[in-house]
Order: sequence, then structure tokens, then C-alpha cells
Amino acid sequence: MADNSTPLGFDTLCIHGGHTPENNRAHLTPIYASSTYTFDSAEQSIDIFKGDEKGYIYGRCGNPTIAEAEEKIALLEAYGINDASGSTLQLKAILHGSGMGAISTMLHSNVSMGQKIISHFSLYGGTYELVEKVFPGLGVEPVIMDFHDPNKVEDAIKADKQISLMYIETPANPTLQCLDLEALSSLGKKYGITVCVDNTFATPYLQQPFKYDVDYVMHSTTKFLNGHGTAVGGVLLGKDIDKMNSSITKMHRLLGGNSNAFEAFLLTNGLRTFGLRMGRHCSNAEKVAGYLAQHSGVAEVNYLGLPNHPDIATARKQMKHAGAMLSFELKGGFDAAVKFINHLKMCTNAISLGTCDTLVSHPASTTHVGVSREHRLQFGITDGLIRMSVGLENADDILNDLEQAIK
Repeated sequence: MADNSTPLGFDTLCIHGGHTPENNRAHLTPIYASSTYTFDSAEQSIDIFKGDEKGYIYGRCGNPTIAEAEEKIALLEAYGINDASGSTLQLKAILHGSGMGAISTMLHSNVSMGQKIISHFSLYGGTYELVEKVFPGLGVEPVIMDFHDPNKVEDAIKADKQISLMYIETPANPTLQCLDLEALSSLGKKYGITVCVDNTFATPYLQQPFKYDVDYVMHSTTKFLNGHGTAVGGVLLGKDIDKMNSSITKMHRLLGGNSNAFEAFLLTNGLRTFGLRMGRHCSNAEKVAGYLAQHSGVAEVNYLGLPNHPDIATARKQMKHAGAMLSFELKGGFDAAVKFINHLKMCTNAISLGTCDTLVSHPASTTHVGVSREHRLQFGITDGLIRMSVGLENADDILNDLEQAIK
């Protein structure tokens, strides 16, 4: 392990961050496949349950394999950020069995009956259905609007005192709209509203929402953080350490959204190459977006690095690069989208993203099939829209496959 007295670089943290040598001197933290843990005495079990002594209790409450993944991700999200006192920002991460599990823990911990969630167009389909269909049954209503104009967001907040939480997904799935974290987070602080951000598309490699004083960040770790499509997972990060260690940890455990040692092990190994992978993902995506933007069979390309993207200024302000995700509208609508996907030879038709191989999907018929067509179109998710997670293949091979499939 490197000397912690000297700040480590981002890629070094990807490899060494969060690792604590274990008693048997394994090079990598092993898979702790144990459902429960023992105590030296009754007194020790009491102290660990009370939180007076650190220790592991039960698989649902965490284990050393999970702890390493949590600590590594917390270090990456806090990288280079100082708190109000000038000290390195401290974050607490809680690993979940899925991204939706992390979102559910966060929402259940921060909103209650009679309150409202304010959010924006073009959310991930699962998140939209959660706030639109599930939470109203618990007495929590959504307010969905365009977040591009902070003045209108402020007007909505001032007009409705029940709004207690702001949910932001940027870049948004699958339209790639990019929202101003600094402006929106400042509104949250001004009106005492909890601000949370889904950072899955950008990852801490490209964007760190805690720089803008948000309260929570979530990821689907299934995606770029794992990077190999081998394990489903999610993580919730917060800067209020006391709350994360108390009420939010309690909610996480009671909801049963825990991860497991095997998938945490796969996630940690994926993170070791995270920085290297993201560089190649981003450079390939830039080439693919440029190619699609000039193609006669493509009506529109949503990529934050293209000069005609309406949110390019915001992206340049808060992101290191435009990223590895894009979407594009084929001329010919639904039929053209289906023909395109069916003619792909190398790129993979799958609904996930962030893997080594290029993944292509049709949101209207897959990830957003549970969203009404009226709302889909309002959000910019048209019948001919294709979402693309650009992989690590040679860029020319990706372009050649796209060319023959579009033809």
C-alpha cells in the first residue's frame, strides 16, 4: 500500500484505495462468503451492536469485501474535494444489491407522507416509475418539470412548500441532457431541500457532484464502475456521516437492499482499471458521435461534446469530458431503429451500459416501456431513438459496424 501521508492520484486510488491487508496476507481482499460473524464475548457483541466497537455482525449488514468497495468508491467521489473547513471531504458509501436499491434507500430515508419530490424530464425509466407510480401510494407526490431554467425551478419550489427533495440525473438517460449542478444545488441550500444526484452516466471520473455541495450521490455500480457486466449493484454516498451511519444505515438494512461478497469482489476488481477504461470509452465515443453527426441516415445526435448540443456549456463547466454515452435519432423512426439493431454484427443489443463492449438499445421499447408514450415524447424519448454505450473496441470497428447497420 502506498504511503497515505502523500495524496494519491485518481488511478492509484482505483487500485489501492480502501484496501486493508488481512490476516492471511492475501494480495486481494478475499470473498468473505460468511452469513454471520462471531464474537469473543457477550460484552463484545453488545459493543458492536451498539456501535461502540467496530466489527461485522451479519451478511446483510456488510463484510470486509463489501467494505473495500464502499471505501474505494467514497475516495473516488471525494477525490480532490475539501469540506467547508478546508479538510479533505469525508464521505460514507453504502453498497446495495442494485442501483434502484440505493435510490430506494435514499428516498425512503429523506421523504415522508405529505412531502413532494421535485425532478425533471428524461429520468431513467425505473426511477421515473418509482417516483411516479410507487411513492404516490406512500403519500409522496412528484413534481416533474424542465430543470434547465433555475428561475422556473425556484418558482416551483416557492409555490409548493411540500417539496422537500430535489432529484437530479445528469447526464440524463437516454437524452443526455446536462443540468447545472451548481445552480440547482444552491437552490436546495437556499430553501432547505435535500439534493441528490444520480451520477451513473458521468461517474466520478468525469463529474463529482459533491463539489457543488449536494447531499447524496447514487450510482448503478453495474455500469462503468464494474465495467465488465459481471455483477449488479448500486451505491449510495452521503457527506452527513452521522446520518449515514445511523438512520440511513438502519433503513438500508431494514429494506434488505444489501449487496453480497461475490458481487462486491467483482466490483472491486473492475474498479482497479476504472480510470484507464474511462479514457478509452470517452475517446471512442467522441469519434462515434462525430461520425453519426454527419451521417445522412441520422436525424439528430445527442452527445455533450458536439458543438450544437444545447447543454455543451454546462457540460464543459462541470464535466472533465463529454463522456461515453450518446443517443441518436434515425431517420425512419421505429422501423428504422428495429432494422438497425437487427443488422448489427459486432455491437451488442443489450439494455445495460458501461461494459467493455459497445451496447446498443432502443429505450422506447425497453428501459422506458413503462413510461407512457405521451410522457416519453415530452421527455425527448422518441420511437426512433437509439441509446449507445460506446465500448473499448478499436474505434474503426465500431464505426464499420454502425455504417453497415444503418445502410
